Amino acid sequence: MYKLLVVEDEKAIAYGIANSIEWEKWGFVISGVCGNGIEALEQIEKDKPHVVLSDIRMPEMDGMELMQHLNQRYPEIKIIILSGYNDFEYLQMSIKNRVMEYLLKPTDLDEFEVTFRKIKERLDEEGKKELEEKELKSAYEESKNLKLRRKYNALIKGYGYHEEEMEEEFFRQGENWYGVILIHLDVPNTEDKNAFYQDQIKIEKILNEKILNEGIAGTYIWNFEEKITGILSSGEEPKEEELYTYVRNLAEVVLKESGIPIYAGISNFYTDFQMLPQCYEQAKCCASQKIYNEEKNLVMTYKEIQEADFDYYAISFDTGLILKEIMEQEENKAEDILNGIYSEFKGKVIRDYDYINRLSLEMLFNLSRALLRYGVRLEKVMKKLDCTYTDIYPLKSLQEKKEFVSRILREVSREMAGMKGEWKSQSSLAQKIREIVDEEYDSNQISLEYVGAKVHKNSAYISKIFKNEFGCNFSDYIITKRLEKSKKLLADPGRKIYEISEEMGWADVSNYIKLFKKKYGISPKEYRNILQPEGGNAEKNHEDE
Repeated sequence: MYKLLVVEDEKAIAYGIANSIEWEKWGFVISGVCGNGIEALEQIEKDKPHVVLSDIRMPEMDGMELMQHLNQRYPEIKIIILSGYNDFEYLQMSIKNRVMEYLLKPTDLDEFEVTFRKIKERLDEEGKKELEEKELKSAYEESKNLKLRRKYNALIKGYGYHEEEMEEEFFRQGENWYGVILIHLDVPNTEDKNAFYQDQIKIEKILNEKILNEGIAGTYIWNFEEKITGILSSGEEPKEEELYTYVRNLAEVVLKESGIPIYAGISNFYTDFQMLPQCYEQAKCCASQKIYNEEKNLVMTYKEIQEADFDYYAISFDTGLILKEIMEQEENKAEDILNGIYSEFKGKVIRDYDYINRLSLEMLFNLSRALLRYGVRLEKVMKKLDCTYTDIYPLKSLQEKKEFVSRILREVSREMAGMKGEWKSQSSLAQKIREIVDEEYDSNQISLEYVGAKVHKNSAYISKIFKNEFGCNFSDYIITKRLEKSKKLLADPGRKIYEISEEMGWADVSNYIKLFKKKYGISPKEYRNILQPEGGNAEKNHEDE
């Protein structure tokens, strides 16, 4: 609907026009009724209409003067004059002030309809043209932005650009120092991905349009990793204080224009633009220090990171101790272990900023393997919590990462509490199976079926329990036990290799020799020669074939 303002000093006529015509059918809605030109201008300031229908002779400010004001200040508003005077001078003034229609009173409904339908068509055409122009402008700006992003993304990735052309472009800029700044939005929640994207694009625009390039110049893009990145340049290497001042000014402008606080990481500066990929990694490292330092630091430079000497690689989780506390339902003690490890990193500068993620995941992976012995699948537990291992990466603070791990451990503890009797029973059964195997591993009878018959369980169940409890296959365990025992027997030169093979449960000596070589890299005969280097070999060569 287009808005129509009626300006007429005779109230009966004014409200008759406003209320007696079904304007909506013609595509209009009455936005106001005024008694003279001054009232009309005040109303237009508050709510600009698309069309003004005005009388000519009115007190204080007449229609002619109102037309002049509208033509100068609001040329887009369509003007229709409704007058009882067929005066040539009025017509001339109307033409001069771009009046669309000059209607004489009294005007019938049909004439009104023809006039306003024609104006609506004109407004529709102009609206369509304006929309097309906006779309073209938007497409042009988007194309320009995409081209700029493509160029600077290539620079910070180190490939994807024409090297000679880029060298020439940077050569034309003269002797400059180049660095990279990474901007992080200090917002608590980024679950609404679209809103977060819109915020980033808004800030990218603010940084490119509002930041004065004094001393340090910057061009900003939303990069291939969905981070706001600026390539900075300066005639000389910027000092630390200059960088802090630059970021302070930048942050003030962004906060004023968008209401969003930011923090930044800045790389070292180099005269070679081909160092920009390293600069980008440095800036990422700096910005990521926010994980470890929750104070409201506005900026971190790479020089500060280079000066840090914290030996974080010496820190690790004791997965066995964590598992013990979980199994004993000591959740608070497991929590204390987590707190102790994560607190080691708090407030520190960590050059390998992703280390805390790897450390946490290593502990979870080790725990996952250990839990299999008790019939607990960590991935299944995490699915119940609607999370995966990689969910730790986007978390922005040590506290969030610790809570992520703690939440998983609490759920594991609950899972194990529900099946405590079961896994204790399985553990007891596993020990019984192992005792049987350790006593009879060199027997030809030993097998899953043989052991299963002894403990009254089927072979598949025996195999599963054995692997979960001891971390290896039933058959591999027996082979290892036999081979270890055979090594002791080989120390006796009076024992023939085929005799040892038969005693260990291998009727086929070649099978024994093959398994021995696979495990130890040498044959039984070679092993015996190592034990007895000066002879004593009573066996024939064919026994070692």
